[in-house]
Amino acid sequence: MAKLLDLRREDQCATCGALLVAGTRAYWFKGERVTRCVSCVGELGVESSTPGDDADRVAPSFDAAGVSARFEYEKRAAQERRRQEQVVIRDAEWRETLKRKHRLVGPIVAAFTPKPEVGESQSTTAWKTGSEGEERVAEVLADVAGIEVLHDCPWPGTRKSNIDHIVVGPSGVFVIDAKKYSGKVEVLDKGSIFRPDFRLYVNGRNQTKLVDSVIAQSAAVRSLLGRDDIQVSGVLCFVGAEWGLFGPRKPKELKGVTILWPLKLPDCVTAQGTVDVAATAAALRSAFATAK
Repeated sequence: MAKLLDLRREDQCATCGALLVAGTRAYWFKGERVTRCVSCVGELGVESSTPGDDADRVAPSFDAAGVSARFEYEKRAAQERRRQEQVVIRDAEWRETLKRKHRLVGPIVAAFTPKPEVGESQSTTAWKTGSEGEERVAEVLADVAGIEVLHDCPWPGTRKSNIDHIVVGPSGVFVIDAKKYSGKVEVLDKGSIFRPDFRLYVNGRNQTKLVDSVIAQSAAVRSLLGRDDIQVSGVLCFVGAEWGLFGPRKPKELKGVTILWPLKLPDCVTAQGTVDVAATAAALRSAFATAK
């Protein structure tokens, strides 16, 4: 969480880089030890805290996609930048000291010693990529009539995990996990003729764990909703992936989870049914708000 306060000294927003003069009202993130302006925190949907809180988290708004992933990316990127800045400073100091103490060989050693690498780690960039995938799915769903959508919902029973999208349509509730991956999406049988073992592969890598995650999310939402008469289905939506060069593209299915691409989502979530969309969506929002 973040603490809203009046700055005692000049600082800089860790997100937009704006100068914050002393006396400015801003948010202090204890876990990161950084300051962010009120405008940036409002865009990220961060929940403010009381003194003593030491964790940062995003308050659920249900109407903004990718907020949690975007916030995590900003946090990790800021931490990496601070660490790298310190490494670069120490490296520069070492080179100057070396040249000063060893005027003959110092410059040669410094010239042949690689400088520290800077840039985001792959794990940090993955959070940004994830938020972009969620935003793309949200764009598609925003144009679909007859449904209600909840974005960036807290995963019941977990402390920090989130569910990307929950769609309430006429035929039931759809728990959608968005993934921005490259490469071909395939469901392959890795078993035998007598003992089939179907798995999900993306870009040649076994990604069946993604299906299992959607199944777990769907079970949590089903329990939270508490309605046996409303079907809760899992959907895995790949943004930017390949579906084969030949023949018509078709959604795939594994362990009861539908696997498709963004533009196929409208057909999936608008199937005919008798579910009261508005009432069910309201019940879910209320259940999420009170869930621990």
